[in-house]
Amino acid sequence: MNISDVTVRFGSFTAVDGVSLEVPAGRVTGLVGESGSGKSTLARAAAGLTPYRGTVSGVEPGRVQMVFQDPYSSLNPRMTLGDAIAEGTRVPRPRRPAEVARLLELVSLPSSYAAKYPRELSGGQRQRVAVARALAARPEVLIADEITSALDVCVQGAVLNLLRDLRAELGLTMLFISHNLAVVRYVCDAVAVMRHGRLVESGPVEEVITTPQHAYTRALLAAVPRLAHT
Repeated sequence: MNISDVTVRFGSFTAVDGVSLEVPAGRVTGLVGESGSGKSTLARAAAGLTPYRGTVSGVEPGRVQMVFQDPYSSLNPRMTLGDAIAEGTRVPRPRRPAEVARLLELVSLPSSYAAKYPRELSGGQRQRVAVARALAARPEVLIADEITSALDVCVQGAVLNLLRDLRAELGLTMLFISHNLAVVRYVCDAVAVMRHGRLVESGPVEEVITTPQHAYTRALLAAVPRLAHT
């Protein structure tokens, strides 16, 4: 997926200002910045959820799926998990139960969870269901928007490991959004740093973390002491 000169404005406020970013096939690209930097707005534009100027190419319309920060608000509380996942599948109706079971097992949940409702699951389990629902559409690009920040610390690692496993098993192309460079380093191949609606630095994740070129990147690293001195 290629994001080229994308701008998003809300009235007189420019949330994203002429951003260009490549998300290579089969790789995980991190997008990092503080709250209000414009990273989530850029992601929503790439997914076709927010009007923008510029171009997003290299991906078919409707083949970008997002997983959001709060898994509970993104799932319909009145729908079983199986129905929520089946809603986005691209297989014929008679094959949907088997496809739902496959997707649940892919995210390390029992197929029997298809009969459950979101309220019956923990936050980490709900986020796994949200990932399964996104994968049901067989996306060319998966956008993960701060998907661990609403979870308990003890659960975050398990969800991150799930993403790494899925990337290895499915060859996923992913845009991974976070404010935490330690998390980005664990998951991503490359990283782009965003501030005030613009990209200020990008490159291979280890290169950006070990030899940051921009003062803002260095400030983000300073907020994670173990990374700042690596």
